[in-house]
Amino acid sequence: MPSADTAERRASALDFTRLPNLRPPAPAAATDPSRPVALRSIAVLGDLSDASEVALQRAAALAGAHDASLRLVAWAGRGDVSAGLLRARLSRIGRRVARQHQRPILLAETPLRRVGDAREALRHADLVVVPKALHAGLASFWRPGVASRLASVLPVPLLVVNEPCGLAYQQVLAAVDLQAEPERLVRWALALAGDREVALLHVLRQWRPSKLRGGHDGLRTLELDLRRRVTQLEQVVDAQGPQAERLRMMLALGDDVAAELLARRPGAGSQLIVVGRSTEAPWLDALLGSVTRSVLRASPYDVLVVPVGSALMPATPGQA
Repeated sequence: MPSADTAERRASALDFTRLPNLRPPAPAAATDPSRPVALRSIAVLGDLSDASEVALQRAAALAGAHDASLRLVAWAGRGDVSAGLLRARLSRIGRRVARQHQRPILLAETPLRRVGDAREALRHADLVVVPKALHAGLASFWRPGVASRLASVLPVPLLVVNEPCGLAYQQVLAAVDLQAEPERLVRWALALAGDREVALLHVLRQWRPSKLRGGHDGLRTLELDLRRRVTQLEQVVDAQGPQAERLRMMLALGDDVAAELLARRPGAGSQLIVVGRSTEAPWLDALLGSVTRSVLRASPYDVLVVPVGSALMPATPGQA
């Protein structure tokens, strides 16, 4: 019988090819299958840093791919930043990027200085794009960065840009929680992946080496749990219709979802990591939020944070 450590290593690296699907195909989506989400408007939050131009470049490429409108909003988190200087700098960046991508860019009139104001001003966009290094002034020494704070409050997906733009993502990796709107998370991963494959990673957090030391019974229970999760993942994949061919499924064991994500580095090129943030249950938000904060803090790659509802909680009226 394999040891518990050997069994854990095998399962934590499990990357499998699906068996032929014997279930009837899922009904086709009502929207264009090449566009899993309706991405019509993108807002970019920028400051005086060069990183803001990088974020705007990424947003302009996405706007071109989805034929979305593009708006540039100034962030003046530092109290000593002149609104006129900030607007002039962003106006130059906006004109340069607009010429390069042949996309009109609207510059917002009023700069934002607080995360609460940003939440209200950006909540009607379909996607918000920010550079990771968005300046927060001296407050950044004792509180999370602006990108991390926005990720915890925005009701729309947030793309945090870390990498220099110019090339399409070579790898897209999405952390799938089967109890928190996995189909929504996958749709957004597909939308930003372009024509690339998307790897879906589900981590069985409750399984530890100590649970496998029960011998055959422990391994048998793990096998049954793995099979059940595979079936659930297949249902998520099948729900994507024609886009299902672009999805690859992976399972892993462990308590640290962020570590599992960050350990899977691309062989070459840039990477996008997609994570969910619970919008309903405070205790689940703390659980998933820790993953989001850890990934945002440590990832050298772009990170997409998607607000998701939990299947463990009743749906809220009017939720998108």
